[in-house]
Amino acid sequence: MKVNRVIIHADGASRGNPGPAAIGATIRDEQGKFIASISRGIGRATNNQAEYRALIAALEKATRLGTSEANIYLDSELVVKQINGKYRVRNPALKPLYHQVKQLQSRLEGFTITHIPRQQNIEAHNLAYKALNLVATIMPAERCRLVITITQASDEASNIAYLYKLIDALKNFPGQDEISLRVINEEKAIKFKLSNIFIDYCPELRQRLVKLVGKKGLRVEPAD
Repeated sequence: MKVNRVIIHADGASRGNPGPAAIGATIRDEQGKFIASISRGIGRATNNQAEYRALIAALEKATRLGTSEANIYLDSELVVKQINGKYRVRNPALKPLYHQVKQLQSRLEGFTITHIPRQQNIEAHNLAYKALNLVATIMPAERCRLVITITQASDEASNIAYLYKLIDALKNFPGQDEISLRVINEEKAIKFKLSNIFIDYCPELRQRLVKLVGKKGLRVEPAD
């Protein structure tokens, strides 16, 4: 689905500044019709880094939709003024993120970014904190593992098709850490064990996996 012009609201959140961080965003068309949302953990970051990462993720998703214009709304005055050239980017950690935004901006024919009060950005804010709260529940373990259990069908072709759907869902959520995958073949079930998933296991991914394997098919446990 190609959308010529999108409206983006984005927000980032961090506990500890720096600390566990997450991003949230919504993408809508000109008429305000919902297109997509983002709600995921990004590992350890500052608030400003998370704000930039939310903007980058939303722009990347918008460009994949084939959009040519984007009107963006953030409640981070710093990021908005830096992108609009009113503030210089002095923080070395923000410079590569700033350049990444500018590269994405250069692909668009139209681009505006506007600062708004937090109460006008509540949907993106809630998506960021929803992901942050999920990350917080599994952060106490230094390394965690996501175990996905699926029941095998008698038809081998169905099993293969099902596995491809699962793999497609997982590969759309790359993490900052390398993910190791261990497959355990049992009599009537296949278990996927993914290590270091505290960065990747977010509401957006969880929702997709629940549709595929159900809530009982998902478990988070400490890694070996």
